[in-house]
This record gives sequence, structure tokens and C-alpha cells, in this order.
Amino acid sequence: MIRHLRGLLLRRSPADVVVDVGGVGYGLAISLATYDRLPEEREEAEFFTYTHVREDRLQLFGFAEEAELSMFELLIGVTGIGPTSALTVLSGIPLNALRTAIFEERVSDLAQVRGIGKKTAERVVVELKDKIRGTSAEARPGEGKGVASAVQEATMALIALGFQAPAARKAMESAQKKYGGEATVQELIRHALRDR
Repeated sequence: MIRHLRGLLLRRSPADVVVDVGGVGYGLAISLATYDRLPEEREEAEFFTYTHVREDRLQLFGFAEEAELSMFELLIGVTGIGPTSALTVLSGIPLNALRTAIFEERVSDLAQVRGIGKKTAERVVVELKDKIRGTSAEARPGEGKGVASAVQEATMALIALGFQAPAARKAMESAQKKYGGEATVQELIRHALRDR
């Protein structure tokens, strides 16, 4: 599985890019949010990637931020949403607005995205609300990493490891009491796994 690419940006468009990594050109489908962050052609670019394998093809999806990749992976886990639909959602709604819409159960905001009907939007809210709870205040691009972002990063990692969102938050509260503001992401995760 290809999870990260860094190389020369050969071609860019609002829907896809070609990146030369060691003489091999990788084609990546991208969101509009990623397109907005791209450097000019012939400059170095970096992508966090998702590899989608089907019987008849291999497809790469690229994202400028890990947070956008994480949301993409959550979206494709929702019944009825494939990679193309997930990319459409990420192109149609800014990441923080998407988190807020899911958290606040604003189905109408999600249903406005082309190809996402009311029933699919309701499914997104139902299936993802607990998974994103506590992550909507993630550090914005350009902000420094502090205690809050370490806790949020550890919470997301615990959810990815199979914790339910409420249990992950409770584990982080316990870890914060033990370590205070000095804990690293790794220490927070280790503490949660030991106390499980």
C-alpha cells in the first residue's frame, strides 16, 4: 500500500495530479482542498495517499493533509460511499465545516453535495458522529502543535485502533491527569492501551 509520496509535480488540475517520484509518474485523484494547496508545476510536492484496489484497476488518492486523508477513510467506510463520492464530499465542503456538519447533525449541509442524497447524508451523520466527536477542534494548518493537538492526535489513533470515541476520550482524560501538559502522543497512547 502506498501511503505517502514526495516528488516533482509534473501536472496539476483540479481533479488530479501527476507526481514524479524517482522517475516514476504517479497519477493521483485529488480534492479541491488539496488542489488549492499545490505548488506550481515542476516544484516539489508531498501527498498523503490512499491506495484503492479493485478487480480491474488500482487507483491512488492524494491529500495535502493527513487530516483530510483520515476523513476520506472515514467517509469510504460509510455504506453507500465509495472513493469517488468521498472525494466529491471533500471537494464540496471544507474539512472543518464537514466535521461540524456531522457533529451538529446538519444533514442538509451534506445533502447539498452533488451525488449525496438525504439518505446517504443521514447515514454519514449516524455512522461518523461518534468517530469524529472530539476531533472537530483539531489544530488548523499553520498552528503550532500543543497539548490539545497531541490529545486529539492520540484520540484519533485510539479510534483507529478500535476504541469507541467515548472510551478514547475517557482514556485521554485519564492520561492527561497522569501526565499533565507534558505528554507526547506516544505516551498518551501507551497509557490508554495499558489501562484498557
